Amino acid sequence: MRKSVFILALAACGTSHGGPGDQGPDAGDGDGPDAAPGDAGATDSPIDAPAPPPITVLRGVDRASAFALSEAKILANDHAVKWTGVYIGGPCSAGSGWTKSVVSELASNLGWTFMPIFVGQQTSSICGADTLTAAQGTTDGEAAAATMKSFGWDANQHIPVCLDLEAGSYGANPSGSLAYAKAWRDAVRSAGYLAYLYSNPTAINALYDANVKFDGAWPASWFYTGFASVSPSDLTQLGTRYSDQNRAWQYAGSFAVSGAGSVDGDTSDLLLAPAPGEGNL
Repeated sequence: MRKSVFILALAACGTSHGGPGDQGPDAGDGDGPDAAPGDAGATDSPIDAPAPPPITVLRGVDRASAFALSEAKILANDHAVKWTGVYIGGPCSAGSGWTKSVVSELASNLGWTFMPIFVGQQTSSICGADTLTAAQGTTDGEAAAATMKSFGWDANQHIPVCLDLEAGSYGANPSGSLAYAKAWRDAVRSAGYLAYLYSNPTAINALYDANVKFDGAWPASWFYTGFASVSPSDLTQLGTRYSDQNRAWQYAGSFAVSGAGSVDGDTSDLLLAPAPGEGNL
C-alpha cells in the first residue's frame, strides 16, 4: 500500500551517535529500474532462495547502545515498535551492550525482529579504520558473517546483515566505497547471508546504478522529528530502486522517547532477522 509523502521543511539535523543516525537528510534523487530476480550465482542480483516468511510494513528503532528490557517494553507497548537495529560490530562501530542474550531477551519478551548492523570502514574524517578497498571489503564481510554466527544467526537461513556505509565516506571516496561495499556484499552472500546496505539515498542510488545491488537498502533521510506512520515506499528519493519489499527507511534521527532514551525512527518493508537460533526458511 503506497501513499503520498509530503516533504516537510522540518527535517532534523540529528546528533551523531556513531551509527546510522549520523546521516541526516539527503536531497539525492533519480530513477532507475529495480533489480530483476537473479539466480544465486549472479552476484549482482538478489539471492534466489526458498520463499521467506510474509513481509509486512513494521515500525522500528535503532541506536548504538542496547535497550534495557524496560525501555524496549515502553517502545513496544506505547509506540508499536516491532523491531530494532542491533550493532553486531565492525571496525567503526560505536555500538555497546549488544549481545546474543540481550537480543534473545527482546525476542522472547516482545516478539521483536532485528536488523543486524555491521559498521564498516569509513573515510578518515569519520573513523580511523579507513581502508576502503575490495580486499578489505572481503575481510570485513567474512568478519561480519562470523559475528552473525556468534549471535546465533546461522548461515543459509535467509537472514540479513546490513553494512553501514556513512554518507561522508561515499562522498569522500566514491570509487573506494563502491569497491569495498561490493566485496563486502559478495563475502557476506558467499557465507550464506543476505546483504543489506545502509547509507544516504545518494550513495545507495550511485551503487545501484553502478550495478552494485544489495538484497535490501536502508536509506537515512530525516523528514520527521519523531515517530510517524509512514512506509518505506513513501520515500521518493530512491525512485524505483529497491521497490519490491526490500527497503527500509530511517526517517527520523536521535529523538527522545520518555522512558526509553534517544532513538532513531525507522520503518521497514523487508525481511528482518528472527530471534537467535531461528531462521527465515
